[in-house]
Amino acid sequence: MLQALAALAGALVTVVACYAFGALLIDRLGAQLSRSERFPLAFLVGAACLHLAIFALLTLKIAYWPVVIGLLLVVIGSGLSRRKKGRVSFEPATLLFAPFTVYYFFHAWAPEISPDGSGYHLGLVARYVRAHGFERITTDILASLSGGVEMLFVPAFMIGRHSAAALVHLTFAIALALAMIAYGRRIGKLWVGVAAAFLTYASPVVGIDASSAYNDVALAAVVFGAFYWLQIWDDTREDLLLIPAGLLCGFAYAVKYNGFVMVPLAMIFVAYRSRRWKALLLVTSCSIVMIAPWMIKNWVYVENPVAPLANRVFRNPYVHVLAEEVLSRDMRRYELPNKWTLPVEVTLRGEKTNGLIGPIFLLAPLALLALRERAGRRLLSVGGLLLAAYFANVGTRFLIPCLPFFSLAMALPLANYPAVLGAMMVFHAVLSWPQVLDLYASGAWRMGPVLYKEALRIVPQENYLHAVSPAYGAARLVDANVPKGERVLATNGVANAYTSRDILVSYHGAFNESLLDSINIGWLTAFQPRVLETFSFPEKAVRRIRVLQTATGDPPDEQWSVHELRFFRGGAELPREPEWRLRAWPNPWDVQLAFDNSPATRWRTWESARPGMYLDVDFGRPENLDQVRMETSYDYLHIKTVLEAMNEAGQWTAIAGDPVAKAIDPAPNIRHSATYELKARGIHYLLMHDGDFGADDIQGDPEGWGLTPIAAGYGIRLYRVSQ
Repeated sequence: MLQALAALAGALVTVVACYAFGALLIDRLGAQLSRSERFPLAFLVGAACLHLAIFALLTLKIAYWPVVIGLLLVVIGSGLSRRKKGRVSFEPATLLFAPFTVYYFFHAWAPEISPDGSGYHLGLVARYVRAHGFERITTDILASLSGGVEMLFVPAFMIGRHSAAALVHLTFAIALALAMIAYGRRIGKLWVGVAAAFLTYASPVVGIDASSAYNDVALAAVVFGAFYWLQIWDDTREDLLLIPAGLLCGFAYAVKYNGFVMVPLAMIFVAYRSRRWKALLLVTSCSIVMIAPWMIKNWVYVENPVAPLANRVFRNPYVHVLAEEVLSRDMRRYELPNKWTLPVEVTLRGEKTNGLIGPIFLLAPLALLALRERAGRRLLSVGGLLLAAYFANVGTRFLIPCLPFFSLAMALPLANYPAVLGAMMVFHAVLSWPQVLDLYASGAWRMGPVLYKEALRIVPQENYLHAVSPAYGAARLVDANVPKGERVLATNGVANAYTSRDILVSYHGAFNESLLDSINIGWLTAFQPRVLETFSFPEKAVRRIRVLQTATGDPPDEQWSVHELRFFRGGAELPREPEWRLRAWPNPWDVQLAFDNSPATRWRTWESARPGMYLDVDFGRPENLDQVRMETSYDYLHIKTVLEAMNEAGQWTAIAGDPVAKAIDPAPNIRHSATYELKARGIHYLLMHDGDFGADDIQGDPEGWGLTPIAAGYGIRLYRVSQ
């Protein structure tokens, strides 16, 4: 029971601090808000400000329990003692939301088991809390994403652990619903606001997302809050009101990258409506205040201000270009045969896109009728812009930020038909109720039964988590068998929020991918050095020589890879020397892998092969050569190379082409060589999920790999590198 009370306390203190911070700001600005507007708009602005304060504490590495909690108490004391309007107003119509709110509340209060919530959202929070500040994490691309909501999870987690964070996220859903209702009142159409708020709030994907430690519903609330403040400014033309509008536009980026669309939208809107550069400068500068810290953090830690994106522009050794491109392509299509199936998938099925918004949104074209009104045009403009950003990731939950705008636009033409609005709400409520979802969308991500016993910890937290979450069991198994301070290479993730060990998921960073490539070379024939390509030419004195790749990859993901590059004269290999200067393009950071005499490593471009890629060696002095040998694999078949030397004029000239290829056998101990590479890079543990690529080979002969099995269960096997 103490765990349950701590979760409530953590969430309550954080939420009240957000509201107090916002109330303090809007009172200082003299914003005249109605009672129905005050709580949601103050909470959202305060959340933006509090996030920045927590960010500062983490940057300074002083995020200790007394410091963080002291900050919250100071904010609460300052904000609530100076507030001008004492009561938070709730519309009687919000009673319609009560059954869903109870359902959501107990789900959020129960132990956190959501995939991303227990994986990286709270995994990173737990890591920051242990370190009392940010850490430089270069082996997890998710650590580079902006984490505005995670900053609010930090104090909640310190007090009430995982469930407290989920309850904070649920508060954003409540604030969003209240803001939508208040917006309906502001435009003189209360029941439009009520109906639209319910369509959004009761949406199945909103319910499960809001009651988990995610950030999609928070983004929707922040985006709508920014829109709302812009409307208030437009009504009053008080420039100080652009401060909360700008802060929320920038906070949208801090919550999630796709929220950035609000910044140019706000700039265009303010410039068009005011025609004054001071107003434009104010909203822009306030946005930058929220955005800049995250970009600076990424620039300092991973050399890319928008990591893990744009790695072709901001080249760095931490994220492979091809990994970004493959991930982006997968997010754009999921497992859908084509985009035309999306409307049915996200409204009725929800299995392939992980959730559904509800059948009522098949009526979304009704929103076009709202174009007859100014409010409708504005709503559809913002909704349309957010929808355009959605196609970068077509998972259902990435539609959540669009829902408030399309829900309001759908309800707006029916403002004079309250019975129709009521019927829509009832229809949506019935079809969105979790038990009814089983009848037509059993494969969608959704809530199960009401978890009141789990929330109150009548069912012990440990028992519940072990029973329903293999990822939790795997995390605890790792904690029990891996010493503190050790890192674990994993083919897939576990519930990082429940382990203190550093899990390097194979596809979450360039370093991890290279390690897994060595493991795959150990058992996968196509990845092994089984092809020897030889360039022969009349003996020539050269100081600088390179192998140039001249083909375009086919298929597009085809790379160029080289296990070893060797130089000969009269059949004798030129000994490698420290004075050699090695260069490569692209991926210059791994060039040494083509010169390390290990059969289990290879230099790879890690992006699609195209003309102009090269491996370049400067010997530091002229060397007489008559042959260059390149060991490679046959997983990439369309690569073409020529050999060039630099002449005295500094120009590259071809000295050999069309290398002669022949089959060779790799070293017999290549599996041991693969795990040796792990150990050489400080990785002493390997976690394989049953059914993963290569898991059977390792499981069948761990000794042949130089591995010792130390634990198994929950669908994983844990090995220690024993050589």
